[in-house]
Amino acid sequence: MKKSLKVILIILSVLISVIVLDTLQAKIFDHSPLLKIRDNLDGGSIDYIDKGIFVNHYYCNNKEQVTTWKKTKYACPISETKTNEFDFYLKMQENEDSVDFNNYYTSNDRTIYLARNIGEFYVIDGENEMSLKQFISTVYQTFDDSIKDITDKLDYIDELNDGGTRIYKLKDKNITMITCNRLNGNRNIYVGDYALKFEENMCK
Repeated sequence: MKKSLKVILIILSVLISVIVLDTLQAKIFDHSPLLKIRDNLDGGSIDYIDKGIFVNHYYCNNKEQVTTWKKTKYACPISETKTNEFDFYLKMQENEDSVDFNNYYTSNDRTIYLARNIGEFYVIDGENEMSLKQFISTVYQTFDDSIKDITDKLDYIDELNDGGTRIYKLKDKNITMITCNRLNGNRNIYVGDYALKFEENMCK
């Protein structure tokens, strides 16, 4: 009987420790708790709430994330639509080849290539202006989400029959973006001016 009680006490101690540590990391770092139930919300300024045992983690539509105690109500700030707060532009270089590419940024085995006639890819996120590589590496979101912010503002042109490589363009921005998604696992990205076309040596 004593042995069974000891085992129960050990299990309870471990569970309490896990709950306490999970709560602390969520509150201190504004992270989502591991022990949670996600409540997806439609509309409003809140995208979803991760409901933990003692804390709630709010993910706002403006990408702000806040963790509060369970009894604390939080309202995400209402911001303008993303079309008004997010933009980008290319700084072009004269007398450079628009067909050759430079290795611009690599993360998690994915590389962004800029055509040599592009000096820099600038992103405007709210009041902040930064290079694309800074945007991807510092903004609190995934690589895919960062690229989607851009492709959402481009015209979808075509999808190749190679696993899902997509071609996007926008004449007003003088940009073409090719997002590789081949069966061989290649998910690199090519950025060029509006005249750029898909070539067989891409996405290899």
